[in-house]
Amino acid sequence: MTPAILWLTGWGMTVSCWQEVRQQIPCALHLAPDYSRVSRPEQFLEVVEQTVRSIAGNELIVVGWSMGGLLALRLAASRPVAGLVLIGTTMRFVREPAERDKGWGAAVLQRMKRLLPKERERVMAQFAEQMLSAKEREQNRLEMEKAGGQWSEQALLAGLDYLASEDCRHAAASLFCPAIVISGTDDLICPLAAGEELANTLPDADFLPLKDCGHMPHVFYPDVVGTAVTRMVKQIARKHGQASFQ
Repeated sequence: MTPAILWLTGWGMTVSCWQEVRQQIPCALHLAPDYSRVSRPEQFLEVVEQTVRSIAGNELIVVGWSMGGLLALRLAASRPVAGLVLIGTTMRFVREPAERDKGWGAAVLQRMKRLLPKERERVMAQFAEQMLSAKEREQNRLEMEKAGGQWSEQALLAGLDYLASEDCRHAAASLFCPAIVISGTDDLICPLAAGEELANTLPDADFLPLKDCGHMPHVFYPDVVGTAVTRMVKQIARKHGQASFQ
């Protein structure tokens, strides 16, 4: 049986960000929905669900990053998922002041939404800068001027609305599939505390913190993330009594 791996990217980002991780798992059927042209918040999940309908009889492993992690949690709450790998993910992006160590205030997203139509390049460059740790900024591996370049303005605005409204805290507690939660210790967008909270809420999750890592573990530590996804593939194979997926 060939495993299907669903790769769900974050706000404003393209599926090409998975390239170095995906190539480590050549045996899998790789699926990567493109939601860069949606116009309403609810359409993100609709696009994901439509992609999943294209497969049948395959064990589904979902790898979600940031907003894609929220979509992964929401998908797993509505259909059978064999395993989850959640990267830089929080159950609730917008937090009240008492929980600001786990997320952003609603006013930050409102400001981004207000400025996007007039100063798109500036908004996206600032967001891209926040994705990096101090160590990663020195490596300069992220082409910040391209952040969000392939997304329509409507999709970016819809994504901000999705991040402002989605709350997967109750859904996560009911997900009994195995999960691996990967968080950067220097993540300014989905902080380490949010990753710890997620791992503690999921009934069957391992937590993997990455030192000096920001919001993009799969870009700066692709071998670590690839090993985690491969480990999930092998775990599902053992569950089905297979030495490996064929």
